[in-house]
Formats: sequence, structure tokens, C-alpha cells
Amino acid sequence: MQAPAFKDKKRGISAKNQVPAQGRPPSDPTQVPRWLYRAILSLYILLALAFVLCIILSAFIMMKNAEMSKQLRGFETELWNVSNSMQACEERQKVWKSVQSSIIMVRSKVDKLETQLADIRNVDMKVQEILELLQTKPQSSPQ
Repeated sequence: MQAPAFKDKKRGISAKNQVPAQGRPPSDPTQVPRWLYRAILSLYILLALAFVLCIILSAFIMMKNAEMSKQLRGFETELWNVSNSMQACEERQKVWKSVQSSIIMVRSKVDKLETQLADIRNVDMKVQEILELLQTKPQSSPQ
């Protein structure tokens, strides 16, 4: 009788008061409840659905990225076209400014010529007056 009590003391359990280690039903201590299997299966299904959703969203993002990339390439082409048009306009504007400055220079020269022409007309009128005066004066004979 002493041998079984010694074995029980070694295990740390008293022979008089034995309590099950876990709160399992007394009919079958190793049986796991069915709801636990269902809960774990539901969690695995939710995990799989989340994974599939991530894959679908990644594919959607990749498609949108490709679409936006095409749009950006189109915008880049349009930007180059606008830039080239702007450069052409700037060059035309430089030519136009050159033409305008030439026109201004020609105008000033024309104004100068008109002033000189007016002066020449004045001189011409005075020469005409002098000629008329000379013709109306009696000619003196040189002796």
C-alpha cells in the first residue's frame, strides 16, 4: 500500500483528492467540441477570402496603373507638342519684333526725309522768288 501512495506523491497528486486537469466533459476527456472545428474552419475561409480579395485588388491596381501610364504617355506627348509650338511661336515673335523694329527705323527715316523734302521745297521756293526778282529787275549792262 505504501508503494502506490509513494508513486502518487511523486506525481504531485494526493490519492484522496483527484481533480481533472482541464474543464472537459467527464464522458470523454479527449473530445474537442464541434463548434471549435467550425470556428477554425470559418477563420480559414475568411483568411482565404481576404487573400483572394487582396489578389483581385492587386490585379485591379495593376490594370489602373497601366491605364494611367498610357494616359501619362499621352500627356507627355501633348506636352512636347505644346512645348514645340511655344518654341515656334517664340521664334515667330522674335522675327516679328525684328520686323517691327525695322518698320520703326524706316518710319523715322521717312520722317527725316519728309522734313528734308520740306526744307528743300522751302529752298526751292526761295530760289524761285530770287529768280523772279532777278528777272524783274532791269538788267544793267556791264561797262
